[in-house]
Amino acid sequence: MQPRPLNAVVMNLVSGEYVEFPSRSGVTLVGDLFRASKPGSPCLLLCHGMESTRGGTKQTALVERFAPQGMTVVRFDFSFVGDSGGSFEDLTISGEVDDLQGALDFVAELEPSRCIVLGSSLGGTVSLIGAAKRSDMVDAVATIAAPADASLFTEGLSDPDREQWRRSGVRSWRDGTMRSTFLDDVEALDILESVRQLQCPLLVMHGDVDSVVPVSHAHMIVEAAPGPTSLEIFRGVDHRFEEPGALDGLLDCVESWLGDRLGLLGRG
Repeated sequence: MQPRPLNAVVMNLVSGEYVEFPSRSGVTLVGDLFRASKPGSPCLLLCHGMESTRGGTKQTALVERFAPQGMTVVRFDFSFVGDSGGSFEDLTISGEVDDLQGALDFVAELEPSRCIVLGSSLGGTVSLIGAAKRSDMVDAVATIAAPADASLFTEGLSDPDREQWRRSGVRSWRDGTMRSTFLDDVEALDILESVRQLQCPLLVMHGDVDSVVPVSHAHMIVEAAPGPTSLEIFRGVDHRFEEPGALDGLLDCVESWLGDRLGLLGRG
């Protein structure tokens, strides 16, 4: 494996190493590297959800659970959020896939024995698409509450709404705005086609009362995946896994999959 050269900046921090590396789009991405003590250890690359950051609750919990178990862990802010460059209104799903490609280029320089990508919500969708593009680099994928159909992001928009969005070039989105390039990107994406290209092990996790991404999306992903797939549905759990015990159950599920199914824990 010969990754393309990177101009990465690394500074030591008590909780890990602050890192900067370029997205394939050229934007500077900021992240944290938690390096295993043993060279060549497997790497867990984390992808946060839309409007979240690398410092989110699940991201932090994953680092705390798996960095001490012999894995190198990398988390980063996608373009336009957190400490990474860019403006949120320029966000597109394909742009986040470019960010993941840049993160994988950075991970390749660490020369891990294996690379596992774990994404939450939109980060899970990005993980699926990105892994399909990088079968040479990604050895397994895990998703948490990932959308399987990009039309979910524009659900409820009428044709006049879409026409107005394109005419004006921007639309109100939560507390800000979003460019019409997001709409164009969503309408062009076929997430399940990417899933159909995956041959690596896949873990799909979802709450059965998810009010943001219906649990049916998890079943769509599993049905489309041709490789070895594990499905875990959490009863009574919504999108953010904030219910009592939900996050611990999620971590236990990932730990079992990484350790028992993939044999990756306790090596560093």
